Amino acid sequence: METYDVIVVGGGPAGLVASWKAAEKNVKVLLIEKERMLGLKPCGEAVSTRTLTDAEIQPSQKFITNTVKGALIYAPNLKHVKIFSEQLGQGYILEKPAFLRELAYHSAKHGVDFWVNSQVLDIEKFNKEKFIVSVKRFGEILKVKSKIVLGCDGVNSVVAKKFFNRKNYELISCIQYRMVNCRFEDPHMLECYLGNEVAPYGYVWVFPKTETIGNVGIGVRGTSAKPYLDKFIAKHPEKFGKAKIVEIQAAPVPVSGQIEKIVDGNVMVCGDAAGQVIPLTGGGIHSSIVAGKIAGEVAAEYLQQKIKSLEEYPKRYSYWTSRIKNSLKALRLIEKLKDDELNQLADVLNGEDIVNLASGFDLKKVGRKLLKHPYFAFRLAKALLGE
Repeated sequence: METYDVIVVGGGPAGLVASWKAAEKNVKVLLIEKERMLGLKPCGEAVSTRTLTDAEIQPSQKFITNTVKGALIYAPNLKHVKIFSEQLGQGYILEKPAFLRELAYHSAKHGVDFWVNSQVLDIEKFNKEKFIVSVKRFGEILKVKSKIVLGCDGVNSVVAKKFFNRKNYELISCIQYRMVNCRFEDPHMLECYLGNEVAPYGYVWVFPKTETIGNVGIGVRGTSAKPYLDKFIAKHPEKFGKAKIVEIQAAPVPVSGQIEKIVDGNVMVCGDAAGQVIPLTGGGIHSSIVAGKIAGEVAAEYLQQKIKSLEEYPKRYSYWTSRIKNSLKALRLIEKLKDDELNQLADVLNGEDIVNLASGFDLKKVGRKLLKHPYFAFRLAKALLGE
């Protein structure tokens, strides 16, 4: 039975960066991915330049298909708020499988072993804090030992279900089409559409990958996503009248915030498995990369006896934990608004305000602004100000 220092379950952004950062400190790492290839989970594929900076990856045409200069947020009445790159930060549209392969290259360069098309069946403790991981690989059941297990295996995480309480872990249903022959007014602007008739408790996104190819998706709660997406596309013939769907992907995304504990002894969880998604946007690439980076570094430092416990991971991740919590707070308030109230809100807020709310930055600044508007003073402002 082979022994590793760290076993990382899941080959998404969190798992790949975690394996890389642990291995570069001379830790023996195995990464296990259940799918036959990287990047099968649907994703809008939009990231900021800060995402690549934190991933320690240089922008490259190998995995970037488009640059983003801003975003348009549409209220139900189709009035929009424009967010410029100065507020949002310049961004990119990725070809996510290629981006994950770039991360995998860095992991492999530092000696990480990869098992793809391999499903973790169980994780058992033995000898205090050591583990035996049972894996089904090409029809064969294999067992491997590890000192640390890191779960980056998504919403259906085997690691999270085995070791962590995910009470109130809430998912939003998402479906995305890859469409060709689209007509975008500006192929370098992201578009998001809000409204209870458009996407109940969610939103529609239109993210151009090129001048004619786009990721067109929707996230909703309490209902089926596909009919709403089809209805939206039919209502916008100026964009999609001659477009064709060439790919369909669907997956749930956690929108209930980070779970209470992300460390249990020598087990950690990152990314979707830990609810580390910005709730109001459903974006998780950046937050997952940072979580994986910290968890990988902490695992190596712990094994090298530089720190006493893996509890250093949530301490170093506290900035993002706070952002996720703030975004969830904003989501809970905004999801209660009716369409006419969302229309009014679009008249009050500017691009910076939207970024602050969605990304969990400065909620109090938005609260102080809303306090000046009688209609929203008690509906939103007091809650954002923590009063």
